[in-house]
Amino acid sequence: MATVPTRTNRAEGDVATVVDQTGGGAEAPVGVQGASAMAERCETPGAVAIEGMSLEHLTAVGGPRSPLPLAALRIRERDLVICDGAGLVHYLLRFGAGSAGWEQRTLSYPPLAGLRAIRRHPDWPRWARRLCLGSPEARSCRVAVGVVAAEARAAEEVGDLHDGEGSVLRLSEAAAAILQGSGREAAKAGRLLMDDVDRARRPSHVPLFRLQAALAEELALGHLPAALCSRSPGFSDCADESKVVSLLCRRLGLQGTRDSHGRLRYARVAGAEVATLLCEALDLPPGQVGL
Repeated sequence: MATVPTRTNRAEGDVATVVDQTGGGAEAPVGVQGASAMAERCETPGAVAIEGMSLEHLTAVGGPRSPLPLAALRIRERDLVICDGAGLVHYLLRFGAGSAGWEQRTLSYPPLAGLRAIRRHPDWPRWARRLCLGSPEARSCRVAVGVVAAEARAAEEVGDLHDGEGSVLRLSEAAAAILQGSGREAAKAGRLLMDDVDRARRPSHVPLFRLQAALAEELALGHLPAALCSRSPGFSDCADESKVVSLLCRRLGLQGTRDSHGRLRYARVAGAEVATLLCEALDLPPGQVGL
């Protein structure tokens, strides 16, 4: 697995330009507690890894100072934007004559100064959308309804979004209904979208933030990543310890996976099957993450 670039050696890029254009405000609330030992170790100069695991990204999403998600949902525009420790993400529901679905555009782990400036700005959703849609560093792909519903559910759980998951499902249902009454080709796309909505109700996907926080707490207690992986058959069937730990980090969205163009993408949500394996490794009851 290629080394994940850190904020200390990345170019500031588009997000950093926002710093000079945004206003002040209160800091984001404190995130998950109980991981101060891990955070202090991460923040020590030169201490960026434990047993081959990069910890900078984990500090951003699972440390005691990690920001809670900010979220904004627009019904008319059919979009959802989120700003959290993992960066910025914009979801847009697109549908036409032959296809329908949600598009995801992400800016993962941008420079911390720019991310903080965006969060402080009173109109942060506009800045976040603009960056996700216009930055050359943004990564885009189509995602299942369950992915967007899981992100909305995570924002609901911290109190920043009202009825977010339900709104995502209703928007998807409405688009499917419109397509089903719009000709043969569109009707097929509508049926596929409605099937995707039904799968999302189970739920089909789980937001990663609770799992990331659980890993931070395990490391704070002195548990090694390889030892955590040994709890789950889904990780322990590989003899190469470094590969097992790398797989854990990729599934938790802490390391990127290269796409067909060689660009890194970071997971923000896990499918139910993968989330179950992560719960085994992190000793979490599946119900605690929404399964």
